[in-house]
Order: sequence, then structure tokens, then C-alpha cells
Amino acid sequence: MTRLLLFTNDYPYRTGDAVFVEKEIGALAEVFDDVVVFCHARDTSPGVTAMPAGVRLGGNLFEPSPEDAPRRLLEWSSAGLFLAATWQELISGRLLRHPRLFLMGAKVGLTQAHRTAVREAISGDEDVVAYGFWAMGGGLGLPWLRGVRARVVRAHGYDLYEERAAEGYLPVRPFLFRRADRILTISEDGARYLGSRHKHVRGRIAVSRLGVFGPDRPPLHPPGDRITIVSCSAVSDIKRVGLILDAVRALADAGVDRPVHWLHFGDGPLMRELRESIMDLPESVTVELRGQVANAEVLDFYRRQRVDLFVNVSTTEGVPVSIMEAIAHGIPVVATAVGGTPEIVGRELGTGDVVASYATAPEIASTMRSVIEAPSGSFAPREFWEREYDARVTGARAAELVRTAGR
Repeated sequence: MTRLLLFTNDYPYRTGDAVFVEKEIGALAEVFDDVVVFCHARDTSPGVTAMPAGVRLGGNLFEPSPEDAPRRLLEWSSAGLFLAATWQELISGRLLRHPRLFLMGAKVGLTQAHRTAVREAISGDEDVVAYGFWAMGGGLGLPWLRGVRARVVRAHGYDLYEERAAEGYLPVRPFLFRRADRILTISEDGARYLGSRHKHVRGRIAVSRLGVFGPDRPPLHPPGDRITIVSCSAVSDIKRVGLILDAVRALADAGVDRPVHWLHFGDGPLMRELRESIMDLPESVTVELRGQVANAEVLDFYRRQRVDLFVNVSTTEGVPVSIMEAIAHGIPVVATAVGGTPEIVGRELGTGDVVASYATAPEIASTMRSVIEAPSGSFAPREFWEREYDARVTGARAAELVRTAGR
């Protein structure tokens, strides 16, 4: 019997990373006899989602327990691992700069690995693989586990690119990656970044793209009497939704032959400022700010309405799920060439076009216009999604990489 211990941030609770884990959990359940999920969920109020047969919740490791006392965490075996982690952090030159964050991360990881429920799940089978879906949060316990056949960790964005983190530091990186038998990154950019920072693990890195499910057939909508542009993200400094508004205004000013309608899904700290900015627009531009909505509502909109273009102008990205969802519905994309975005958006890929991260609103508008006005058949985003980002394909690939780790 084979058992997988899956460490998540929130799944199976209907929040946070549930939307990502649900794309793989079915495939994982097919290649392992038993899947035990341990989450690190702060908010359990949304309740638990339905899980496939063979998948069960082992516990929420975020909830405090008497067995988390420091004197109980540092058994002899744990103390040896702690010394190894400390030494690796020291020789890498990281420890003296960030001793507090290192200790905090080590304590969280030790706490997760020490829990009785986790130990019992490991001892209950001879063939156990541990898979941390994130390299932070719920995945911090991975390197501290003993008795498993293999350890697999997935790195995305916030848990990979250290310059994005508070103080430019993520805890126990050398120890975490040295203890992993396989490291999955969601993009080639992520794999290059990890390999450049941790050269000793290059042979254990594999690109395993996240995917999304899409309609069996792409929706077919006749051209409308207006240009419809959609974006979907938090309204924050990183996402620069205000720049999208400026580009939409510039597009209308450039004299396109139809009125422009821009619709944004998402909310965030800059929403009030964004609402104030749309008060003074030319008559040829209309804006609809939907705010925070369920993912199903976004996908339903793509099925029912024609969308001429999807836009993302973030300053940093992994590989945006929002772009995957757009191309799954046959919608071309214009996006900034940051992180792994050029791996999913580009004319040579048939999915759209990229602009520089520092592009101005008129420059973005010019690229938007060239994609919108391209001759029919210039782009085939749906075909690229079918090859590279269909969750039925990416989930099976990831499950196989997890299953074969350590062999």
C-alpha cells in the first residue's frame, strides 16, 4: 500500500490554495492508495470541500496543541536535524543576518513534523511519500520529517523568490531543499532561479506547471459592437490595475473603431482609488468593477460573453492562473514579461503578446490594439492551453513526479 502525506496551506478548506490543490488532488488519488492531507489553515469558516475517494483530512496543524511545547519538540533526533539546519544556514551566510526569522521558521516546521497525527500517518505504512504543496506555510515541516521514503516540495512565487519576502529572506531554504528528493517549480523561470541560488539541488528540480480545467469546447461568440477587455487580480501595487485603466483610456484615445468596455474582477487596498479614477472617462470608454467574486462567476462570464482581450500588467508573477483560465476559453492575452509569464504569453506561442515590465500606458495600449485588430486566426490560445496548461494533463504529470520521487 502506498500513502501520500500532502501538506497544504488551506485545502481542503474552501479558501486560499484550494483552487490550486483541487487541480491535482484527483490525479494524486489515482496513483496513491491513501492520501492524508495536513493543512495549516488560519480560517476554517468556509468549511471543507468534497474530497475524492481515498483522500482524507489528517488534521489542521495551525491549531495549537500541548505537544508543541519547545521542550517536547527538541528530542534527540529533532535536535540533530536542528543542528544540521542551523549549520547549513550559517555556512550559507544567512543565519547571522536573519536569526529571528530562521528560528521562527524552524519552530513552525518542527511543530508540524512533531504532531502525533503526522507521525502515526507515517508509521502506518511502509511506502510513504511526503509532498509539501508550498515551500512555506504548510510545507515548512517537510525537511523535519523522518521515516518517509521521499520528500517532494513545490515552489511557486511568494515561497520561492526571496526578494519578494519580508526582509528579503525565506527561512531554512538550504536545509529544506537539501532534504527534498524532488523540487517542483511552476515555471522555467522558477527552476533557473532556484538552480542559481542552490546549485547543489539542480539535478532534483523539475518543472511541473499548474493547470486549470477548461470547457470541453471553446465558446464561440460573434464579434460585438464594442471591444471587451477583462482583467482579474487583486487591486494592489504589484498588480497595477490602475495602469490597465490608463492603457484602456489610451486605447480609446488612439481612435479604435469601436467603444471600449473594460471589466475587472478582484478587490484590494487600492480599490477606492481605482473607483475615483473612473469618474472622468471619455464617452467611448465604460468600466465595470465587479470586485471580489467566486472563481465560478469569472469562468461563467467567459462562457457567456465575448472577450476580445485579457490583460495583466503585474510587476512580478509566477505563472498567473488567471491567464491560464483566459487562454482555456480562447481569449488572447497582453501581459508584462515578468516571472514565468513569457512561458505562457507570446506571439510565437499563439496566445497573445508581452510588453516590458516598465512599459507605459500608451505602449501597452499599442500592443493591445495590435492583438485586438490582428487578422482572424492569428492567435490560437486554446490550443496552447490544451498542450501545456490543461489540468487533466498537468495534474497527471505532477502526480507521476511525486510518485516516482526518490526512486
